[in-house]
Amino acid sequence: MKKRFLPFTTFILAAMTMAGCGGSTPEEPVRPIAAFALGEKTSSGMDFYTSHQINFYKQNVYEYVTTRITYGYSMNLGTEVTVRYGTYVAGYSEDGISEYTLNKAAEVVLSSFSLAGGFKLQVNTADSKQTYPAELPAQTQGEKRYANSKDDVINAYGLGTKIYVENNVISFNDPNSSESAEKAVVTTASESVSSVLSKNFKKVQVTSEIKAGAIGDLYTVYYMHVFDDNSYEYITTGINFGYSMVLGTTNTVSYGKGSFGTGEDGFTPFTLEKGNDVVLNSYSKAGGFSIAINTADSNQTYPAELPAQAQGEKRYANSKDDVINEYAPALTVYTSDADCVMSLVNPNA
Repeated sequence: MKKRFLPFTTFILAAMTMAGCGGSTPEEPVRPIAAFALGEKTSSGMDFYTSHQINFYKQNVYEYVTTRITYGYSMNLGTEVTVRYGTYVAGYSEDGISEYTLNKAAEVVLSSFSLAGGFKLQVNTADSKQTYPAELPAQTQGEKRYANSKDDVINAYGLGTKIYVENNVISFNDPNSSESAEKAVVTTASESVSSVLSKNFKKVQVTSEIKAGAIGDLYTVYYMHVFDDNSYEYITTGINFGYSMVLGTTNTVSYGKGSFGTGEDGFTPFTLEKGNDVVLNSYSKAGGFSIAINTADSNQTYPAELPAQAQGEKRYANSKDDVINEYAPALTVYTSDADCVMSLVNPNA
C-alpha cells in the first residue's frame, strides 16, 4: 500500500517528441517504455542535492539525466544537468529487484550555470557544431577544466554503471548482495542511439529556482531540448528538502511541439504546445511513497495516484488527459540567444 506522510509540491514539466527510425515513420514519436528515479543529498563543504532519472527506450537505449544543485550561503551556487545517451543490457530479476548495465555513453549533453558565480557552460557531443577545447565545470574553487575532444567529455561524464531498480526507484548497490560495493564503472562502449537521437538539437536551455515551502525548501530545475523540427523535451526535476533530508523527489518529462516567437534584447520566446505525453516519477524514502506514470504506456491504468500538494492529501488522475493538463500545459519560456540559460518569465517585460 502506498503511504504518504509528508507534504509534496508537484512540478510542471514538458518534454520531447522525437521521430523514430528503424522501421518507424518520421511522424511516429519515440517514448520511454520505462522510467526510474533517485534523489539524494551529499555534503562536501557545500551541500549537493542530486536527482537521477533514467528513461529506457526500445532497442535497449537509455537516457540518463543527472541534475545537481550546489547550495550554500543561502543561495544556489550552481546548477548542473548532464544527459547521457547509450545502450543498456538487462541482467537478473529477483525478489522485486532488477539489474541493468548502462554501457559507456555514446553522447553527452552537459549544461552548467550559476547566477551567483557568473558562469554559463554547455557542451553537446551530439552537436556537429561543438568545438574543442570546451570548458567543463570546475571541481574546486577557481579551477579551469577543459575537454580536448568528444572522448574527453564522455570519459568525464559518460562512463557507464550498473543500476538496481525496485518500485521504480534506482539504487547503485545491489540490494540482494550482502557486500557493500562501490558504484560500478562500466567502460563497454554503447552501440548506436539513433533510434532516440534521430533529430538534431536546435537549442538546449536550463534554469533553476529555490522556494521556501511549508516544511522545507523546494529546489526545482527546468531543462529543455528543442530539436530541428521544433519538437521539445522539457524536463522538470523537483527536490523537496527539509529536516536535513530529502523529503521527496519528483521528475517529469513531457513531449510535444513548439514554436519560436520574435526575439528581443537577447531573448527569444518559445511556446510549448500542450504536451502529447508525460512520464512522471515521484518517490520518497522518508515518506514511503513511490509513484510512476507513463501516459505513453498502453498498460498505464487510471485512476493513477499523483504527488500530493499538502500533508495527507490523496490526488488522482482519472485519465491521460488529466495528467497532461496538470504536468504538460501550454506555456511560454524565454530562451537566451547567447548562452544556455532560459527565463521562465519575460525578462523584457
